Amino acid sequence: MNEFVELLDNFWVVREENPTDYFRIKRSIDNSMKRFISDYAGWKLIINNRVIKLEKLPAEADASMGIECFESINDYCLLCALLIYLDDKFDGEQFLLTELIENIEKIINDVIDMNFTRFTDRKSLVRMLRFAQEMNLVRISEGSLEHVENDRNKEILYENTGLSAFFSIHHDRDISSFTRYTDFEENNEVYSVNDKGYTRTSRVYRRLLLKPAMYWETKDDPDGIYIKNQRNTISNRLDKLLEGRLDIHNGSAFYMLNEENTFGKIHPSEKMLSGFTALLCSDIKNELLAPELRSDDNKIYIPKEVFDSFIIKCRNKYYNGLSKEFRELTDEKLILLVKSYMSEWMMLEANGEEFRICDGAFKTSGHFPNDFSLSDDNKEAE
Repeated sequence: MNEFVELLDNFWVVREENPTDYFRIKRSIDNSMKRFISDYAGWKLIINNRVIKLEKLPAEADASMGIECFESINDYCLLCALLIYLDDKFDGEQFLLTELIENIEKIINDVIDMNFTRFTDRKSLVRMLRFAQEMNLVRISEGSLEHVENDRNKEILYENTGLSAFFSIHHDRDISSFTRYTDFEENNEVYSVNDKGYTRTSRVYRRLLLKPAMYWETKDDPDGIYIKNQRNTISNRLDKLLEGRLDIHNGSAFYMLNEENTFGKIHPSEKMLSGFTALLCSDIKNELLAPELRSDDNKIYIPKEVFDSFIIKCRNKYYNGLSKEFRELTDEKLILLVKSYMSEWMMLEANGEEFRICDGAFKTSGHFPNDFSLSDDNKEAE
């Protein structure tokens, strides 16, 4: 994996944790990489004697960009409170969990209702602290988190690593008046009207690098026009850093990475849901792309009940080749999982009582070997 891919794949590279990777990546960051990061992606690159961090601001917010282990808004509020608390601590300074809880309650009581005598709130606290420990924001000197969610009186001695100072994005403008995530999009330099060329360029590169697909709805869309007119330049710039292939269609664009340079979540992967989705997409191409399903703008729409039944039909068709757990899923659970997965990978969009099949569904396909039997004991759909 090359160093730029590692910067994209990791939140940061901490010298104390991975000195070999830290110095290798630091040596690889030349002027051409810095120029791409600042001038084209519009990102900041932090390099100091503790961390290397590429601040990967997206062009627009997306549900998949959250912290995977977090389950509620409270988890994020607690993390913000922890960062505020650590801001007043020296590097290496120690503190007790009870002290942390008391200060967190003071910080967030005016924002959310948080009571650590409640089991759900203690679970939220534990999730946040586990994440903070994994990110090396704090480390445990004595004690364990194992029983904290069941017993508030369990004591732990923590140490501040000092890395919290580099965790949050450092904005160039006052964000104290922001109340919605869209405020960051509307006021981000990428969406500034002062330099439309820079705005468009950064937005296109961010969408290609951080999302599975880039779509545009109209022929006069500025991002679509830019990527079609500058396809060779964009492809050459990305190839120097990532090694892949830029595919451009009528209303979409994809940067398809070479297998050795993939990062983040991957599709198709070795997981059963991913493999089944690849099989499903192949069958969609073969069976559901009838001319009557295409709209005037050549988009493909399928009624929800038709698509739901097609998922079940596909499961029955490939029944023998699926895992036991996947075969035993209820129809409702299977449909929900597949729809959620395809939506996350920008293959599927809800449109009223229909689904729109997006171009991303046709970028991968799956099949079993020719000598693999699907007919002996499989359950053919009626």
